[in-house]
Amino acid sequence: MAVTSSSQEDRFPDSDAGSFGVLINGKITKLSTSPATLPLWSASVAGASTSSGYKYVKLSEQGTVVQEECFWRSFQNKNAKSTINEFFLRQVTQTTLPEIPQVFNDDVRPKPSKAFDHFQIATIHLTPDAVEFANMVATPPWQDVNAIQAGFQFISADTVYSVKKVKLKLSGRDSRYFNKLSLRIKFVNGETFFDRPIIKLRSEVFDPTMIREKLYIDILNSVGVRTTQGAWVRVYVNGKPYGFYMMVEDIELPFLRGTMHHGSSAPRDLGSLYKMSNLHTTEKEEEATMQFAGSKTANYNNEVYENKNQGDNTNDEPMAQLIDFFKDLQDYDPTLSGGIEFWNTRLDLDGFLRSMAIEYLGGAWDGYSIAGNNYFMYFNPTEARWQFIPTDFDATFSVLGKHADVLTTLTTLTTPTTYKEFSAHRLVIPGKDHPLVTKLIFLNKEISARFGQILFDIVSKVFNPKVLEPRIDAYEKMIADEVKWDYSLIRPKIPDFPDVTTLSSTIDDFHKSIIESVKGVNIGIKPWIKSRAEGVLGQIQNSGSARRVVAV
Repeated sequence: MAVTSSSQEDRFPDSDAGSFGVLINGKITKLSTSPATLPLWSASVAGASTSSGYKYVKLSEQGTVVQEECFWRSFQNKNAKSTINEFFLRQVTQTTLPEIPQVFNDDVRPKPSKAFDHFQIATIHLTPDAVEFANMVATPPWQDVNAIQAGFQFISADTVYSVKKVKLKLSGRDSRYFNKLSLRIKFVNGETFFDRPIIKLRSEVFDPTMIREKLYIDILNSVGVRTTQGAWVRVYVNGKPYGFYMMVEDIELPFLRGTMHHGSSAPRDLGSLYKMSNLHTTEKEEEATMQFAGSKTANYNNEVYENKNQGDNTNDEPMAQLIDFFKDLQDYDPTLSGGIEFWNTRLDLDGFLRSMAIEYLGGAWDGYSIAGNNYFMYFNPTEARWQFIPTDFDATFSVLGKHADVLTTLTTLTTPTTYKEFSAHRLVIPGKDHPLVTKLIFLNKEISARFGQILFDIVSKVFNPKVLEPRIDAYEKMIADEVKWDYSLIRPKIPDFPDVTTLSSTIDDFHKSIIESVKGVNIGIKPWIKSRAEGVLGQIQNSGSARRVVAV
């Protein structure tokens, strides 16, 4: 039989005449490529079968072996006619992961996607103009930068997606003060990346393990919170290694159709969407607290409350619907009964409470309850109520990042505590109340009891060492070689900005930060989960057959 063998390359051939081969049945068969398929190399090997062991080799211009893999590969699928796309020098292409249970039966787990297949690590190749790219990455962190054009290619085990033109620019805010930069890719001319018009490549510079954000997304999926998905990828720029990244989707209209409306059930006209952020400058600090500040859009900073889709609002008042929600929140008396019924007509209450439960359990200090940041509010016209959508989860599980010198003083972030104590330090700052938390979870007895039951269910079924540690162990094994590779790359500092932070984590930090503290991360992932879970269970009081968490 003929077997097509494909391999991606960690380092491109040393010369234009260099190539690759596959050693199978004691014979080397040369692989071939073309400008259209590079860096994917392939060949048909006569006489081979799925029982044949094989390995890839790098060949010189003369066809002699200059490097070969130190392990043998085998077909995982004995009925296959060809190998999957494999990566030179990487032994594992697809892996199995311990299951994380679905805590609530909402049927909102994300559908399988060729873009976000968390059982493998794909590769992205970007081909921008070299001078334009160098100028872009040399832009000082405090300056905005225009997008440049680039070619884009995505290769996974079973998929090759290529497009000649995308718009590429820098992404992130605090992460731009590091020499490993995050990137944003926008698809143009009607192209989408498996129905995603924009993807981001997040550098994960604050987390030595690069696991925390992915694990946080897994947990949100398990509790039925609709959010952006993520998967790890290797990134190359103009044929040279650029780094190991977390690829995530952006919240745009296709996300709303596919995730908030289950695809085919999406209405023709989508509702209003707002990106909620905080803004810290030398002049002022503003957060998306959802406090009512007046009845007009002009009363609110559009960088803090950014309208992304107009919905039923007018051009003159694009925040009208959201301001009405703020007014309801201001006027609400939390001492009245019927809190759950009242808010369920205005808000996907359980979705919001689950998001807040995971912010607390995961120590997400850069979300709504602590920082008034990193979330979206969407008015779902099908349900005629608001939905809370959390995003960006690198500051979780004790990661303090760029702000470590300040945040280490906040012991509520790094020690077991009640939910109220977790957020209370923000409430003592004038004008920084977060009323969707204080009025609902802290002050309304019915909603507080519902929140307590949600916390208990999540800790009992998913947020505990028994469930999450096997998944963490699998991720550690899955990405260790990629993280080691990433930490070995030499990245230039930004010219004229010598204080840019060089990524200083090591492969030892990668392993240590799973089980103990390292610089910038006060607690390892596993002990954090253990302490938070035990802290919640310690708040439980038995009341007959009922169980509740004392959150207030």
